[in-house]
Amino acid sequence: MPRREGRFAQVIVPSPLKEPLTYEVPPHLRGALKIGLRVIVPLGKRRVTGVVVGFSSETHLKQVKEIADIMDEQPVLDDALLRLAEWLAQYYLSSIGEVVATILPSGLRRESRRTIKVTRGEFPATGALQQRILAALRARKGAVTVKGLARRFPGGGFYGSLEALAKIGAIKIHETQPRAAKDKTPNSVPHEPVSVPSVRKFSLTSEQEKALQFIAVRLNQGGFEPFLLYGVTGSGKTEIYLRAMELARKANKRSLILVPEISLTPQLLDRLDERFPGRVGLLHSRLTGRDRWGQWRHILGGDVDIVVGARSAIFAPVPDLGLIVVDEEHDPSYKQEEGLRYNARDLAVVRAKLLGCPVVLGSATPAIESFENCRAGRYRLLELTERVERRSLPEVATIDLRDRRWNTAAAESSADHQPLPTQVLSPILKQALEENLARGRQSLIFLNRRGFANFLQCRICGFVQRCDHCSVAMTFHQRQKSVLCHHCGSSKPARDVCPGCGQISLVPIGSGTEQLEQELRRLLPGARIARMDRDTTGQRGAQERLVRQWEKGEIDVLVGTQMITKGHDVSGVTLVGAVLADLSLNLPDFRAAERTFQLLSQVAGRAGRGNDPGRVIIQTYTPDHYVFQHVRSHDYKSFFAAEVEFRRALNYPPFSRLVHLRLEGPGAEEIENKAKGLANWLRAECRKQPAAYTGIEVLGPAPAPIARLRGRYRWQILLKGKKSPALLGLAGRAKMTVPRSNRARLHVDVDPYNML
Repeated sequence: MPRREGRFAQVIVPSPLKEPLTYEVPPHLRGALKIGLRVIVPLGKRRVTGVVVGFSSETHLKQVKEIADIMDEQPVLDDALLRLAEWLAQYYLSSIGEVVATILPSGLRRESRRTIKVTRGEFPATGALQQRILAALRARKGAVTVKGLARRFPGGGFYGSLEALAKIGAIKIHETQPRAAKDKTPNSVPHEPVSVPSVRKFSLTSEQEKALQFIAVRLNQGGFEPFLLYGVTGSGKTEIYLRAMELARKANKRSLILVPEISLTPQLLDRLDERFPGRVGLLHSRLTGRDRWGQWRHILGGDVDIVVGARSAIFAPVPDLGLIVVDEEHDPSYKQEEGLRYNARDLAVVRAKLLGCPVVLGSATPAIESFENCRAGRYRLLELTERVERRSLPEVATIDLRDRRWNTAAAESSADHQPLPTQVLSPILKQALEENLARGRQSLIFLNRRGFANFLQCRICGFVQRCDHCSVAMTFHQRQKSVLCHHCGSSKPARDVCPGCGQISLVPIGSGTEQLEQELRRLLPGARIARMDRDTTGQRGAQERLVRQWEKGEIDVLVGTQMITKGHDVSGVTLVGAVLADLSLNLPDFRAAERTFQLLSQVAGRAGRGNDPGRVIIQTYTPDHYVFQHVRSHDYKSFFAAEVEFRRALNYPPFSRLVHLRLEGPGAEEIENKAKGLANWLRAECRKQPAAYTGIEVLGPAPAPIARLRGRYRWQILLKGKKSPALLGLAGRAKMTVPRSNRARLHVDVDPYNML
């Protein structure tokens, strides 16, 4: 696509359109347009924001609309980001418009706002839909947005009726032009600085020196090279990141560091702020639209040397980007599960390759695919086998829950019909908690299930309270006195009376973090106990405040879900307990063992980071499983050797590539038939074109493990093959055979992570 300005411009608008649209450049804007600038363009009845991606001197189109205005003084997307967008659209089988909508912060994706006002008087509205629209407008006071009104009238004919009403004068439609957000330029990273002296620069170990030297050579020589920094928990990976970024800055280059969850890693922000005062930019989803736009402009203008953020920060417009770091590269939160289903870790490698710069992936428990890339010579492996200051790794012990059923089934109801608590802590773990508290040390208790109990069940007829919209049981939350669906968010009051038999017989079954917190308060009445899960950290800033209290020693026992496994370096933690460690192991997913090993190894690694040794107690029903054997010995390489042979035997990644196809819609029978028809078509295509689709397996169709979600039934098909181009080609053709509609929608997930 030509890069020099011509009479016509190719513009990408944030929409499902697969190709850029052509607009004429009006005379007064010629000479001012550049690739990557945002412009206001007409699209149907609206005016929307688009991005200029090319120019041409002529077009075959007979009618071409003009660009209305320019929104920026300098491009918001540079050439490297536009090339990354093209790669994204091709690899993840998405439209270029959806990719641009994903890359740009919401504050930059503006469109005109169309509002409707009713005209006084009587008008001959002929159609039934026109009459219903008028009645709805007259029932509302003031102006109503077109978008808001459209949601009340789903189906066809709404916009035609609206236009007809406007023509006869019954309504007036007012359009407000999109405007650029006001710049809010921050002076520093917006977070609460820690008050304890946690930031210090120390001498590197010989292993750290060696790892840093490899990265330094690549930074000095230039060019692309992917590194996997594999180091045990507490081995000082963050210090290597920081020193590599210092080297990049000396070479007049900037750095980008991705973390799984920004609000859970305030220590990293402290260290970045200490090393690069006033030169750190921050991007993550919890920023307000105005703050995010301010950070974007701050980064784009070259006012920062380091950009830190969660998954979406991979799209940060960093000029002269010379180093990309992905911390905890194994973490599943790098995979986007809605919309454009990209993996930020993989995009970091692609972006570094497009830029010709090094990328460092760091983890104590690398993804199987990443470690295999090292073994195959595609990545360079850098190892840190010891903790800093030669601190010992914590001692790990497993408790066999089969010997004594501490995690009992449903408890009997008390006289006032309130459910009695269940036992979730073994006597050994209880004793360890009491002793640790007496020594003035901190304890961390991990249970990867929130709520008070898994579900409510009738102890007489067996009825289970299930979600009306999803094929799952609803989780009981005692504090809210409700049952909640953790998938769609719907809730109901929790009652004692069973809807099935009418008896006062509903009791909680299973355990969650809320119940665990309650049991800990009974066990340790004088302890300062806190809980970290989605229920306690919903408010803005709640996660960071809780982490700060934990770091300062203001909490004796912290109980939580996988949030507590992510990167916390607290010297006072000497005891870690993992309750019901089999939960993630029993998921219907080929990555279940890997995910369990990573979770348990990471949470175990929180213990013993200070001068005192650490202790880890894991409660499990399967202590002989190879996952727990390797967690006990802190031996990732042995786990990898066992797991990779399992993957090889079943031809799963990293020895194949996967594309997940999921059909969903409101009609159970319709979706099932469409899924079966699509699977038959895919198999027929593989038979008809064996050269093009050689080695591709079509698995399914089958109902999804969660067969109904948010009122929509779900069936899935899995494509498995050795070569990405063939898989993507077949999946792309499949996507074209299922037109997008409310009745049936096909979601395509390349390199899927969650297939529930």
